[in-house]
Amino acid sequence: MTTRHQRRFSGRRATLAAAAAAVSLMLGACSMDRLADYTPRLPDFRNFEFSPYSKASSMAPSMTRRVATPADYINADGSCAGVSPENAAAEQTQQQIQAGVALEMTECAVVRVLGVPQQIDVGANERGDRAVKMLYNQGERRGLYHFTAGQLTLIERIDEPPPPPKPQKPPPKPRRAAT
Repeated sequence: MTTRHQRRFSGRRATLAAAAAAVSLMLGACSMDRLADYTPRLPDFRNFEFSPYSKASSMAPSMTRRVATPADYINADGSCAGVSPENAAAEQTQQQIQAGVALEMTECAVVRVLGVPQQIDVGANERGDRAVKMLYNQGERRGLYHFTAGQLTLIERIDEPPPPPKPQKPPPKPRRAAT
């Protein structure tokens, strides 16, 4: 059972709460300069670049494709054009320690990372662009590397040698019968 005093006190509390809410809303409206400051902003799609390989690349900086120059091409013997053989050996050792292979790398960059290929096929594609195929059949990154206009466009993996057979366990020894 509620007393008359409890009802009057709860009514007073509700009135004070409503008054406080009204005053705070009025003060908040007076201090708001522009409503646009409090609306959510839409993302800027001018620098948007779609990458099917990464879901986190929605705001990646704009990447421009670097055009390969004749200095980025390799010769028929597997050496980089414009690089002396002494410098090539030192560069190759340093690059093999640091880097991997990625699409759009230049011919010379791949040779610096993987070393001289076992077979090189230089020609032209249907558009007249330089087309090079390099075969690596030894090492960790075995495969056929395709280049168009001096840049890596496709990597075909070649069959790896089968793993060595696992040694078989010796047959179990026969158990003795209990007597």
